[in-house]
Amino acid sequence: MSRGKEARGGTVFTRISSHTIDDREETMQRALIAASLAIWLVWGIGVPRVFAADRLSELAQQLESQKQALEAQKRIIEALQQEVNTLKQGQTHQQTLEREVEGLKQAQQENQKLKREVEQIKVAATPKFDAGFKNWQPYIRSTDGNFTLNPVGRIQFDYRNFEDGNRRNLDGTELTNRFLIRRARIGLAGTFYKYFDFFVEADFGQGASGRDGNVVLTDGFLDIHYWPELRLRAGQFKVPFGYEELFSDNNLDLVERSVADNLVPSRDMGAMVHGSAFDGSVSYALGGFNGSGQNKRDTNDSKDIVGRLVLAPFKKAELPWLKNLQVGGDVAWGDEDSGQSLQGKTDAQFVFFRSIPTRGDRLRYSGEAAYYYGPFTMYGEYIQTREERKGLGTGGSDLRDLYGRGWYVTMTYMLTGETKVPGQPVIPTRWASPVGPEKGWGAWELAARFEQLDFRAKDIMGNRVNAVTAGVNWYLTPNVKWMANFVENWFSNERGTPFSFTNPNNTRTTAWEALTRLQLWF
Repeated sequence: MSRGKEARGGTVFTRISSHTIDDREETMQRALIAASLAIWLVWGIGVPRVFAADRLSELAQQLESQKQALEAQKRIIEALQQEVNTLKQGQTHQQTLEREVEGLKQAQQENQKLKREVEQIKVAATPKFDAGFKNWQPYIRSTDGNFTLNPVGRIQFDYRNFEDGNRRNLDGTELTNRFLIRRARIGLAGTFYKYFDFFVEADFGQGASGRDGNVVLTDGFLDIHYWPELRLRAGQFKVPFGYEELFSDNNLDLVERSVADNLVPSRDMGAMVHGSAFDGSVSYALGGFNGSGQNKRDTNDSKDIVGRLVLAPFKKAELPWLKNLQVGGDVAWGDEDSGQSLQGKTDAQFVFFRSIPTRGDRLRYSGEAAYYYGPFTMYGEYIQTREERKGLGTGGSDLRDLYGRGWYVTMTYMLTGETKVPGQPVIPTRWASPVGPEKGWGAWELAARFEQLDFRAKDIMGNRVNAVTAGVNWYLTPNVKWMANFVENWFSNERGTPFSFTNPNNTRTTAWEALTRLQLWF
């Protein structure tokens, strides 16, 4: 018997090919076939259905899981989409802000451009010069600060009274009680191109001698100041020698400078370098000058060399009572060839030692100290000179050198409490009525000075004056002042410096002088 099987989609087909057999055998075979068929039917129909149901259930679960996963992914995708949308919106907002910022920048640039145009219009419309008063001084200046002109002036009206009432100098000039215009000056100060200063001033007054005189040039110089530490000045100006001499005549504490000032060079023609450093703690000057004096032609090739050094070592100290202390010194040397010596005069210009012939070198040196604190000031100076007298003796022999020695100490005190700086203007707290921001009686000050001047050589046994000066100063405004001084002089004149030609025996040794001054400056 041969048998073949083929199954497709759960259906069984059976084909039986057999030869003739007996019935029993055929019956058994039929029974076997029926049983096999039943088994196959059960296997082909029942069992696959059970497994198919389980498979469907499993697929349904997987489908549900995938559905849930798809839902989760959908939510994630939606969240991501929202985030993307948010980022897009943020990017759009940022771009909008960037455009706004760029617009603001452009607007700012346009605004600055408009401001520059407005400033240019203002500059074009503003006058190139303006005028006014600064520190009680008139000025005309350019708006860019490069050019300035300052008219300056002063007038000092004096009265002098002598104890004798009719004293004569050795040259015969009479010293009578009198009024005089001590100084009447007009000048112009200015700045060109910011670094170039000039000053020119002329005096119409009667001067120190009290004589009638012509108009004279007091100052005329140029000062170049690129740096405060190094400045250059050239022309006619005050030689940098002497503490009190370098005060402006407007700011003297007594009517006249001390008798020691007779030894000081004062004005001359020349050039110097000068400056200050360390915020004013150190100042200096070094220059060369003709040595012939104010408005005088030089008579020799030699020039005077002058140096000055001032130290304020405590200027930056934290101790206010010590910071305003300063010390200094000066030296001057020159070959004067043939000339006349220095002379001695009192405060009121009485000549007690007249000039004598000199020839050769002249050496001067001085030391000074000054202190001020609040309303109190005190300063003093020692000055010495040595003048040679070569070839002036018998048969062309040399005479002994002539020495001049002078010193003074000055003290002042502001009764009304204003702060005082030596050599600087006093600003009254209350100006004299009816002027000023706060009307009152002005500022009042007491002043005193002790001084000495002596000339001596081997053949000159002493021509000396000792003096005490007491003064009262009234500052009506910052530029109007009245002064009154009383001076007592003690003379020592062994070699005949008479007080008057009517006193041939020279028995008089003391004499007083009274000086007053009313002054205005601008």
